[in-house]
Amino acid sequence: MRLTRADISRLRNRHRGYLITLAVEVALLLLLPLAQDHLWLLSAMLILLALVLMVFVSRYSPLRKTRPLIYGLGGLAIALEVVWHVALNGMPLLGRALTIPHVIVWLVFLLLAVIRKVKTLIREPFVTVSVVMGAASGYLLVGLAGGLLLTALWVLHPATFDLTSLPPVLPSSGANVAVAPALMAASFTMLTTIGTTVLKTSHVAGQVVTTVITVVGQLYVAILIGLILGRFRWRA
Repeated sequence: MRLTRADISRLRNRHRGYLITLAVEVALLLLLPLAQDHLWLLSAMLILLALVLMVFVSRYSPLRKTRPLIYGLGGLAIALEVVWHVALNGMPLLGRALTIPHVIVWLVFLLLAVIRKVKTLIREPFVTVSVVMGAASGYLLVGLAGGLLLTALWVLHPATFDLTSLPPVLPSSGANVAVAPALMAASFTMLTTIGTTVLKTSHVAGQVVTTVITVVGQLYVAILIGLILGRFRWRA
């Protein structure tokens, strides 16, 4: 394959975006304990991640058809994040009403970003360290999406969760999202098949969500390994 100077520049920028995305995701994970006391920190990190995905990854991706969609969803997710966070502090009722659409938009945005990441990785001309890091960042995106899925489940069916395994919350409202950082951390334990105690085994909804997060994570790894091995076999 012969690459032009413009192709090489786009390739380098995209690979740099893979590394930046992974760094932001790792930072988000490490800051989850601090975000438990300062919920705005989780919002700030999610906004930063959305900007990185749009500016450093989607911008240089060879996939052009869905680029406007990822920009639109990303912008909407950022706007909802800001409005939702402000509403929770000043107008709690509005904040609770916005929780479900806010979570859904973020969930769709991250899932679309994962799908685009896989398709972009398939089209990479070379398997480099940056490409492997890009694959790892996609895996972590699945975990973040799982955390948002758990947050939606918490808002809709709080009885599914074991409150003794979660930080203290106000008993007056099932829509209290102060446990979001804890649910995000729990999602990654499900993703890595370690398991978690935050969900009651007696509730089917919790079992379904756990299965979805675990299976999607394992499928992501299996698909990428198959693609990488297939690439090397094709070249051989």
